[in-house]
Amino acid sequence: MKVSHSINKLLNILYTYFKYSEYLKFQYKSAESIKLYQEKKLKRILEIAVNKVPFYRKYKGIIDFENFNLEELKKLPVITKDDIRKDPSVFLREDINIEGIRWKSTSGSSGKPFRVPKSYYSDAIEVILGYRAWSLGKNVYKVREPAIVLRSFSPKQGEPIFKRDWVRNFWYLSPYHINDQYLPEFIEVFKKSKAKILKGYPSSIYILTLLLKKNEIRLPQIQTIVTSSETMLPKYRSEIKKYWKCDVLDWYGQNERTVTVQQCSEGKYHNNDEYGICEVDKFNNIIATSLNNDIMPLLRYNTNDKAIPLEENEPGCSCRRGLSIPFKGIMGRSDDIIYKEGKEPIPTINFYNLMEKFQKIKQFYLLQKEDLSIEMIVSENEPLNSQDIENLTEGIKQRVGNIPLSINIVNDISRNKDTDKVKIIESKVKL
Repeated sequence: MKVSHSINKLLNILYTYFKYSEYLKFQYKSAESIKLYQEKKLKRILEIAVNKVPFYRKYKGIIDFENFNLEELKKLPVITKDDIRKDPSVFLREDINIEGIRWKSTSGSSGKPFRVPKSYYSDAIEVILGYRAWSLGKNVYKVREPAIVLRSFSPKQGEPIFKRDWVRNFWYLSPYHINDQYLPEFIEVFKKSKAKILKGYPSSIYILTLLLKKNEIRLPQIQTIVTSSETMLPKYRSEIKKYWKCDVLDWYGQNERTVTVQQCSEGKYHNNDEYGICEVDKFNNIIATSLNNDIMPLLRYNTNDKAIPLEENEPGCSCRRGLSIPFKGIMGRSDDIIYKEGKEPIPTINFYNLMEKFQKIKQFYLLQKEDLSIEMIVSENEPLNSQDIENLTEGIKQRVGNIPLSINIVNDISRNKDTDKVKIIESKVKL
């Protein structure tokens, strides 16, 4: 298994090196050429679905494969996470060995753990499209150009606050240590890396921006900032753009790997049309269809994310890309920032990453009170034991420090009647 994993990782690296330039060119194809490409990929996925996936077999006689176009997709129903949770096996290909599947977990914006299979091929595509997204500003990213990543890194106590990925040439900085004490180390990493790209959660980069501004430090080497995984609040964008004076590009995607959408320097959100098909329904829900996941085809999948719809007769984009523009922006989620000891702010996405590890938890809600104490409420998929609670407590304290924490188990967590979602993270802290 380890040998196979290593070989697949190596093949992914080679694929990225050799195919990246093709993906850069693809975005400038005509809209009609891109549509024909989508039709070809969608037809393949649908043929697999109606012949090999139990849930879709009943639609075999409904899809017109002889006179195929993208409209055939709308003959399928919209599916939800709950539909898949009821019986994941009916959404899996019958000719796939389940034992050999790799799974990707997500806490989800609704707070309910969820997982889907992923292939090594999808890893490579995700990397390439990420690189292309970094190139939608004035600076065109080259493979293995240095980049600073202010996310996805949580060092343990006593460990360095940065690490380097030598294969991709990424310089990771801890989003938990954005404060005056560690600022010199942050500056040293920026200068040593010579990176032009800064990638991170919107709240992480916003917090760093405020810290740099307070200390009157400029880092003109950064030419592109790419944010993802949280809603880019207007106050974040305004502060970040004003201070860094460079392209600030937002990226939207999900761990389910159905669609990815990113901004160009003109501010328009472009769908990666070779990756997935993005619809917005009358309730502004993002409905996504993966064109690459042939293990568990997610077709017309309700992501539970909300989009800001396009205005009627909205003009195209002056950037000349042929990629479609599915919506004006992301409503997503706008959780409050959580504060650790000393009232140092940390990004809320770190708690979502933590909760991905706890598949026994059905939903969660985290409330920080004015005195910084945290109350966490969880509902269960399976009974939590004392070790689970201990691990969860340790994970939270690793992020917020030694502040009062209580964890309570309940049967259900109520939804907001207006949004149909649970407010997952909320802070009552006053500054």
